[in-house]
Amino acid sequence: MFFDFNIPYPKQADHAAIDRLEKILTRISQSKSTNASRVYQRIRSLTTRLSVPRAIVALNHTVGSIKDAQEFNQVNPARFSTVKQLKRLTVVVEDPKKNYQLVTTNPLYQTMDILAVQPTNIDVCKHACQSYDVDLISMDLSQKGVSPGYASTKVALNRGVFFEICYTQAFRDPSRRAVFFSNVKRLVDITRGDNLIFSSGALQALEIKKPSDMRMMGLLFGMTPEQVEAAVGCNYNRLLMKAETRKSTFNAAIRVEPLAGAKATEGQKRKQDQPNQGKKKKAKIQNTA
Repeated sequence: MFFDFNIPYPKQADHAAIDRLEKILTRISQSKSTNASRVYQRIRSLTTRLSVPRAIVALNHTVGSIKDAQEFNQVNPARFSTVKQLKRLTVVVEDPKKNYQLVTTNPLYQTMDILAVQPTNIDVCKHACQSYDVDLISMDLSQKGVSPGYASTKVALNRGVFFEICYTQAFRDPSRRAVFFSNVKRLVDITRGDNLIFSSGALQALEIKKPSDMRMMGLLFGMTPEQVEAAVGCNYNRLLMKAETRKSTFNAAIRVEPLAGAKATEGQKRKQDQPNQGKKKKAKIQNTA
């Protein structure tokens, strides 16, 4: 299974932008997630005929305020039936004192499959680790002064929040490549390699890397083979489970589901009896009069 939870969705979905997305999805649908041979070819032909998803991607809509978020549709789902397309919203946070409404009571939380925050400085990143009800923290690791400390990161890990490593940040500006590698190695150290995922942030189809390439990058970042396998595999499913609990539970702990035909509680019975008691009192007053 191929995963990429950061495919930027254009702010203006014109023909050129949609065509670019289709080229990216085409490359993903044709990518090999294993080292494969004849077995892979058989599985690929079978999943294509049965329209079984072989890749899961997230179309990422980035906004400066959660109020600017808009609904967006999947890209040609009939053509890319083997690529499951999720909706992701990323809110860029610049001021930790500003209310960005990143709380579970926000109705928008129910419409997005993945909710991420992009802090622009270390103070915002600390606040995001400790307070924001999000699934993913995505930083521009090619910039200085954005990585949180060990204490803040530990709080985020205990809350089940994941961190994203967007590998295209190392390629677009060669002058910042050293900063990127330094920040990623620091992130691996302070997280102990836990709750990390690799994403592309690809603007072109050629920027999509194979899982084998991501494994090599993970080893260069100082991750152990077990941590690398988790970052390109099971951590994506864990992130989706975290997102599901955010949408369907209270504080990711208590799920509230109304049961069909359930008996009324004592409080509900009292409320139902109150109108009848009021009618009885009025009838008594009329009879005495």
